[in-house]
Amino acid sequence: MARFRVRWGRLLGTLLGVALLVGTVKLFTAELPPAPPHARAVPELKAVPPMEVCWLELSRSDVWGQLGTAGLTHTGTWKNTASALLVRHPLGDVLIDAGYSPNVREEVKHRPPIARFFNETALNGTRDWSTLTAAFQKVGASPEGLKWFIPSHAHLDHLGGMVELRQVPVLLPQEELSLIQSWRTRKEVFPEHAQALEGRMTAMTFEPKPYENFDERFDVFGDGALVVTRIPGHTPGSIATFVNLSPERRLVHVGDTVNLAESVERRLPKSTVLQFFTDTDSDAAKEQVARLSQLHEMAPELRFLPAHDRDAWEKFFGSPWSCVKAR
Repeated sequence: MARFRVRWGRLLGTLLGVALLVGTVKLFTAELPPAPPHARAVPELKAVPPMEVCWLELSRSDVWGQLGTAGLTHTGTWKNTASALLVRHPLGDVLIDAGYSPNVREEVKHRPPIARFFNETALNGTRDWSTLTAAFQKVGASPEGLKWFIPSHAHLDHLGGMVELRQVPVLLPQEELSLIQSWRTRKEVFPEHAQALEGRMTAMTFEPKPYENFDERFDVFGDGALVVTRIPGHTPGSIATFVNLSPERRLVHVGDTVNLAESVERRLPKSTVLQFFTDTDSDAAKEQVARLSQLHEMAPELRFLPAHDRDAWEKFFGSPWSCVKAR
């Protein structure tokens, strides 16, 4: 019996040592390979109309920085935000993302056990909640002025707020529309959110015209001001949305393909934990991280806006409830 215990102890120690070694290697080798070479299609932006973009913060929390990226992150505390972008265009306002539903704590109670644990953990410590209606008022806007709602993807902290705005048309890729419609079998989407969007979703029609380092695009107004490209992986229909105020003042909202702008700058995927729990296809998501990093090198003036990186939002807007115009 004593020999068995010694052998078992040695085996356990060996396994722990191997796990520690593998974890250490992953920390120092997390950088992704570069994206395949791709010519840049520089957008023509001289004729974009005057418009502004506003930061609507709907909730916030503080998270351990190491959860933000794979490898050794440079971020000690990940200042997490659940926010929406309001793009005020002469032809109508567009809302990008909608934060959590006002009923989210009740909604998560009906999720499967593992999903419920993950969702409730994410909600713990969340503060400074705002409804969409209140958020519009803070920037002097109204939901009645919305022409479209465009979700970066269909997860609860990006889609849920639309239970408040049940008359607003929704514009999204066919892949994400199909994901929402299959909510009975695909558990990524909350039933309450899918049902709230029934009958008001329109699929984007992407043109096979290069845009930056992407091979196709969807130009919302046809004037280059608001352009969408596909970045599948986090979900099948995840998108990047370019907001072009002027040739010199541009941002791209990249949803949850990365959690921190640092990931784009250093070509790092999300942490292994968040890849496992949140990405539909982590390999495809990594390819998109490499593509975004390539774009960062091509167009260093372009500001990248991960949906949950409050530091990145502050760098562009200064503070919540601020609106930015072309210089």
